[in-house]
Amino acid sequence: MTKVNRKVVLSSPLDGVPTPENFKLIEEPSPEPSEGTFTVRHIYLSLDPYQRIAMAGRHMSADGKLDTGATPRAETIGQVIASRHPDFTTGDYVRSFGGWQEFSVSDGAGAFKIDPTAAPLSATLGVLGMPGLTAYASVVKLANIQPGQTVLVSAASGPVGGTLGQIAIQLGGRAVGIAGGEEKCAYVTGELGFDACIDYKKEGYGQALKAALPDGADIYHDNVGGQILVDAFSVLKDYGTVILCGLISQMNDLNGAKGFYLGLPIIKRAVMKGLVVYDFEDKRDEFFELVAPWVAAGKVKYKEDRAAGIESVAAQFSKLMRGENFGKTLVVLGPEKL
Repeated sequence: MTKVNRKVVLSSPLDGVPTPENFKLIEEPSPEPSEGTFTVRHIYLSLDPYQRIAMAGRHMSADGKLDTGATPRAETIGQVIASRHPDFTTGDYVRSFGGWQEFSVSDGAGAFKIDPTAAPLSATLGVLGMPGLTAYASVVKLANIQPGQTVLVSAASGPVGGTLGQIAIQLGGRAVGIAGGEEKCAYVTGELGFDACIDYKKEGYGQALKAALPDGADIYHDNVGGQILVDAFSVLKDYGTVILCGLISQMNDLNGAKGFYLGLPIIKRAVMKGLVVYDFEDKRDEFFELVAPWVAAGKVKYKEDRAAGIESVAAQFSKLMRGENFGKTLVVLGPEKL
């Protein structure tokens, strides 16, 4: 009997924050591999903020605006269930861009084998995956953190920010986070070990930020853009480094993003660097060798915001884009072992 592939497609144009009604679930026969390809059964599906601008055709991974009826691109962890490819065999676990669906066919481009005994499979989408690599690229490769330095990071309870702060701590630095809400801030300081976390939703946020950084921050990693980025310059040390990585505060309003006054960055003589994680793909093994032992030893911790089943993908993505996620956002599509 032919397996059924359930997939999520765009059903109406996006305007502002995505809602579940912008997507629909359809069924089609599960894809069979042709010569030189293999079929993957997806286990975990990664949901990430960049997918919103990719759907609008404004991300470097996008070939253009996502058409109605098309399936969004996304990273997945899965298992090969049929193969006609010389380098991938049935039973292999792989990381690939399988998209918002239960099965996909790959020719091997952009697909990588995973050792399921090296770390939890889901972690290879978060703390040991692209978010973790982003954190490593920022604080180690671009900012070159040194013992005794202080790093400030926004969206500190998320997979990039939380991992980045913990890497800084393991390398002898001090971490201060910015997050939204008391629960997230308590997690950042209590579980992740940051010295402080400032709730940007709370009255007196600016004063609290300065109080947490009386001597200033050597490094600021920005995940959000907007006003929080502007505010960070007020506590940046002279000649401090700013890593520009994310724009979550502006991703739902693609036409309303505005620039900001550059006087303070100039006065601070700030060094500003843009981060594109794809530039560091060749550093993934180096990153894994450094951070995976810390994860295994409980020195670098992580949190996952999970939903179950392909039918939950649209709601889970909408939740992420409303900023209501807590930890790495993913969807469990199937069991790790059949």
